[in-house]
Amino acid sequence: MACRKVQVRSKVDEDLLLEYSWCLLDTPSTGNPWQSVDIVFRHVFSVNADDIYISPEDVYILDSDQNAAPQRFGPEAFGLHKAFQFFLQCLRAAATSSPRIAKLIVPLQKGYIVRSDIIPLRLRDSQYIEIVASFAEPFQSYKGCAITPTDATNLPALFSVATAGLLLHHEVESYSDLSFQAVSLAVDSDLENRLSFPWILPEPVHRKTLVLVDANSSHPEDGAGLYHAARVLGIDIVVLDNAGHWLEEPDYAHWRETFIPTHLTNPPEEDVADRIVESVKAYGKPVDGIVTFADSFWPYIAQAAPQVGLQTASQEALRIATNKYLTSVYAGHQAYRASSLDEALDIVKSTGIPYPLIVKPCDGWSSEGVSRVDNLDALTTAVNSIDTSRHGAEFVIEKYCDGPEVDVNFVLLDGEVLFFEVCDDLPKSADINGPSVGSLHNFHELNSVYPSALPSQEIELLRNSFLDTLLKLGLKDGVMHLEGRVEYSSVEYKKQNDIIDLSPRDAKFTTQQPTPWLIEINPRPLGMTGSQIIESTYGIDYWGLALLIAVGDKARVRSLSQPFKYGPQYTCIMVFIPADYPVSYQGIFNSEDICTDLMARRPDLAKQISRCACLVKRGQKVAHPSSGRHTFLAYFNVFSRVGRKEALDLARQVREESYGKALEPEHPKTPDSKTYPQSI
Repeated sequence: MACRKVQVRSKVDEDLLLEYSWCLLDTPSTGNPWQSVDIVFRHVFSVNADDIYISPEDVYILDSDQNAAPQRFGPEAFGLHKAFQFFLQCLRAAATSSPRIAKLIVPLQKGYIVRSDIIPLRLRDSQYIEIVASFAEPFQSYKGCAITPTDATNLPALFSVATAGLLLHHEVESYSDLSFQAVSLAVDSDLENRLSFPWILPEPVHRKTLVLVDANSSHPEDGAGLYHAARVLGIDIVVLDNAGHWLEEPDYAHWRETFIPTHLTNPPEEDVADRIVESVKAYGKPVDGIVTFADSFWPYIAQAAPQVGLQTASQEALRIATNKYLTSVYAGHQAYRASSLDEALDIVKSTGIPYPLIVKPCDGWSSEGVSRVDNLDALTTAVNSIDTSRHGAEFVIEKYCDGPEVDVNFVLLDGEVLFFEVCDDLPKSADINGPSVGSLHNFHELNSVYPSALPSQEIELLRNSFLDTLLKLGLKDGVMHLEGRVEYSSVEYKKQNDIIDLSPRDAKFTTQQPTPWLIEINPRPLGMTGSQIIESTYGIDYWGLALLIAVGDKARVRSLSQPFKYGPQYTCIMVFIPADYPVSYQGIFNSEDICTDLMARRPDLAKQISRCACLVKRGQKVAHPSSGRHTFLAYFNVFSRVGRKEALDLARQVREESYGKALEPEHPKTPDSKTYPQSI
């Protein structure tokens, strides 16, 4: 179609601020249940550079062609305010690198959006898209009508029927329509991979209310994923936690429906179920579900739920799943429970259980207090390293399985597996073939690689075995995060060219059949930062699904459990930077934001990082792992579209660059200092 002119003018004095031309690309229909509308914007005129940063509330637009008088539109003509904001973003981008292509996504099915940010969620790390903006609100409805020839001449009308807008990257071979169309077709192919699932539902979606016991985050940044998911899904969160929690503050009121001060301790006190019941009744309004993401509270949630008219899995099932000793016994392991070093020494002496052993708290998390034990001296060290104030006195002793370690995640609904994936947890410092990171042989996370490179038959063994355990326990609904190993695996970790990865095991060591070895069950998603890698790799938000399952919204669970049509979009590695340092150091963090610093120094690596965060601040005292606490300095989600080998090499470089800054010791403050304050 012929180009039209659009002007942005000031509401105050009607001065011309910006002028552009725009036209639609002639692109063929894709046959998908949405319509792509491509608009090419070309910058014509700006009064000055500052005008590209104008506020949407201060302007209006004039849209015209050569044969008609200009039409005046305000922001309201674009439908939703977010649509007008995206329109201005497109103009700003075109002012600095003209021309630019914007693609609008128009639903062709009548119904309701499954979650308001579904387009940005599914398009994370698309190599074709610079900006993606959702225009939708929770429960937004659509008529399912295609753009008509009349609409095609009305710029605000195009935006008003769209659910999202995409600003495409501007690297094109030429500024011809053919070049633009080639880019548009490539994006449409990418959209077909990412959006081929029912993201518009025919039946109305209703707001639900969910009780959350234990906010499970010490800082707002830790909990953002959960509360963001609740907002875009239209789920109101009633938080039960201790008075004084940051979620009780007015600044975070938009993240929850209400906050009910409830005395909670971890490990929980025996009467905590009564307190939960009292708080839910004090809320005084109907609720649709109750949930926790702190494992130790689950048995008490199950005890309290029937008293307020709600359902969970049985108390006994959740007690077994959240206690490391009971889980091991249920899985058929030779496991022993102790509460003191003397008891542990007696068990090892009387049972003859062979080394190496694993010692871990029965009520543990983040691999804290988990140690490999090779002799009696190591047993003493392991037991003494458990922080009983955090994890209680009881711990489990069992055999150490040396097979490849994995995380196995299920999305279950009514006992049906809606989504399943496995990642490889590369060897820890306590593993024989693990790296020597610091001063302690522990199981601090280092690298988690998605997807797993285990042989497909071993992945199937893990799936069948672990699913059977969950269903026999009665855990039929929820996002389940299990950890395990493959004993007698046909592959093992080997180091080659400074990279550790799975390789075929020598045939003389593969006489026994691979066997799944369950380490632990977590009836919740993996940690919030850990779940981000699933979002970008597969397009699945575990936290959103966990909330929907908890309130019984089955239609949306089934929709949002469908991954990308053609599988994971890349190999992605979560690179953990643990606070594992020589005991001679003081443990004072001696750097600024190591993520920002790395990406500034290494822009080549920055292009391969999906997300990252520095988790400590300069001057902060960081506990040594021997204290029983595991602290991460930072994490990076590093990806490669080429393959696993490149991803592992990128992860190696990121780790080396990070430690190069974070582990730099301070110099003595005076020449005659007898102590040398050093930092991590």
